[in-house]
Amino acid sequence: IKSCTSITICWGILLLIMALHIYCESQLNWTNTSTAFETQIRDLIAENQNLTEQIKLMKMELNLGPGQCSVDAYLIFILAEKACKACQEGWLTFESNCYAINDAEPHEQKTWKEARENCKGKISELAVVINAAEKKYISDKSWKSSGENGYWIGLRAEGGKWTWVDGSYLTDNSWIQQPPSDGLCVISVQNEGFKSVNCDQKKQWICKKRL
Repeated sequence: IKSCTSITICWGILLLIMALHIYCESQLNWTNTSTAFETQIRDLIAENQNLTEQIKLMKMELNLGPGQCSVDAYLIFILAEKACKACQEGWLTFESNCYAINDAEPHEQKTWKEARENCKGKISELAVVINAAEKKYISDKSWKSSGENGYWIGLRAEGGKWTWVDGSYLTDNSWIQQPPSDGLCVISVQNEGFKSVNCDQKKQWICKKRL
């Protein structure tokens, strides 16, 4: 009888130890989970405060009065619009357009036709210049050029006229002095404007696409 009683007590103690072990583990897991939730909550609160401060600063910069209650929604719209319309990494932005200035090394430079295919592969085209401001921008960005070492743009001689890749004609003849002869394409040279050279020469190139 004493042996049976001892065994019963031992089993009881063992079951108690197992129960305590399970309880302690559950409490530890709950504590870890609770700590993780608290950390996330603190991070969200900090992020919210940071965004609130940014909105306050933008209000001050815009100098908007307190009566304009829709300013928060306006600022969120502007921020979202900028985020959606930003040029991809490595492209430059000017007047709602994105530009890729391809500073290729000599052994990687391309003919006019090859350069155009490269731009098409980037969902863009060789740059079509529409006004004097953009012409100056393109020229300023042609920083690794001089003489006849320039950047292909989307202009070539076709049918006796200087023709852009979008099918339009060059309207300002002062932009390029050379007459349009078949087999000639146009490069942009920094501080020198546009020049015509043989389309089969290897050059750097500039791609352009809309935002």
